[in-house]
Amino acid sequence: MGSGRLQRKIGLGGAVFLLVGHIVGASIFILPGQLAGEAGPAVFLAYLIASVPAIVNCLIAAQVGSILPVSAGDYVFTSLALHPLLGFLKVWSGMLSLIVSVPILAFGFADYMAFFLPDVSRLVIALGIVLAVVAVNLLGLQASVRVQMVMVSVFVAALLVFGLGGLFHINKDFLTPMVPNGYGSVLSAAVPAFYSYSGFLGFVIIGEEIKNPGRTIPLTLLLTFLVVASIYTVVTLVLPGLIPWRELGTMVAPMGAAARLFLPEGFAVAITVSALLAAATSINVVVLTTSRSFFALARNQVYTPILAKLDPRTGEPWLALVLVGVLAVCGVAVQGRIVEYAAVNVIGLMLYGLVWALALLRLPAAFPEHYRKSAMRLKPRSLALIAGVKVIVSFGFLYIGIRDNPVPAMLYLLLLGAGAAYYFYRQRFLVNRGVSLDALLREEASRALEGLRN
Repeated sequence: MGSGRLQRKIGLGGAVFLLVGHIVGASIFILPGQLAGEAGPAVFLAYLIASVPAIVNCLIAAQVGSILPVSAGDYVFTSLALHPLLGFLKVWSGMLSLIVSVPILAFGFADYMAFFLPDVSRLVIALGIVLAVVAVNLLGLQASVRVQMVMVSVFVAALLVFGLGGLFHINKDFLTPMVPNGYGSVLSAAVPAFYSYSGFLGFVIIGEEIKNPGRTIPLTLLLTFLVVASIYTVVTLVLPGLIPWRELGTMVAPMGAAARLFLPEGFAVAITVSALLAAATSINVVVLTTSRSFFALARNQVYTPILAKLDPRTGEPWLALVLVGVLAVCGVAVQGRIVEYAAVNVIGLMLYGLVWALALLRLPAAFPEHYRKSAMRLKPRSLALIAGVKVIVSFGFLYIGIRDNPVPAMLYLLLLGAGAAYYFYRQRFLVNRGVSLDALLREEASRALEGLRN
């Protein structure tokens, strides 16, 4: 494994702003309207259902992040607890997620930017924000975190003003019947709604750059979940109470229209700016975390080692960042529908959720010393309970997602197969050169013990 290590630069405040900005993306400004057209006023129930697997993900991320505070800790964890192929496919699925998740955010950004630039191509704006975010990351992690903190502060304040203020202007007639299309529609809506909660597990990818990770990672996840769940609940309750659900289903930027009903005209501009900032912050963290996964696997020689090269000035894996930018641009260029992108992303997350559950059961045996020294240590019974819930929820969401999106799901599985083929090719390549992937992984895990003390 290469000698390049990333510095611990992120404290609790920066970590919370990074994760809140990642989770609360442009989707909350767009998806609730589209999903209300399917689930009716009960769209808030879809988001509450989606919060259940989010809680499970927080617990998993807190435990894994506490014992393996290294870059791509999810890869190291899954590889050693189960098999390196499954660890690699976790990173590979993250790459696929990048290709479908960044377009959701980028086109969400473009839809709201049309408020200011109505004559500029939606595609041009989406590509522009992706390139701008990559450029900021190339300036260094600290610059990225500072920009993130400012943007998150602005859009969280705007969302709270909209949500709490809107509670006093709800038209109760708009909320009846609460479930016009049956509870099956609510469950279907919960699948893409979970996209708005996705990202908690990805936080373990940047564990190598978190200060005092044993304490900071669990606390960051707790605080972030409380903030996100509160915002999502109030926004999805208020929105169909201000605009009839059938109309919401046809709107591109529903929150801006809803804000005009009870707030000063200028606040519609604030909502628009908030949506832009939320999209940008989410893209920022997707770019950050995916580049760290590429960096870690390049350091581990599964990807070409050139991706592990660090910029001598910033200490950032600049070539990995550039590759992430290229892949994100390719995803945007496809120009799929936002709901389709979200559903496919959730299918991938749930498929790999099954792997996470199995690995979690193996955690105490696979990492006995890490488990013993971890600041957060869930008991084996708790780990088994969390794994069981993860399996049940993952199977349920997978069934709904594949049923409603069979063609994208099949394409996703084919791409996973391509990843497996690449892994076996690379493994054979390393063996022929006398390199043991298992030894490299165990070396990385041993470094995690050092991280537990820092």
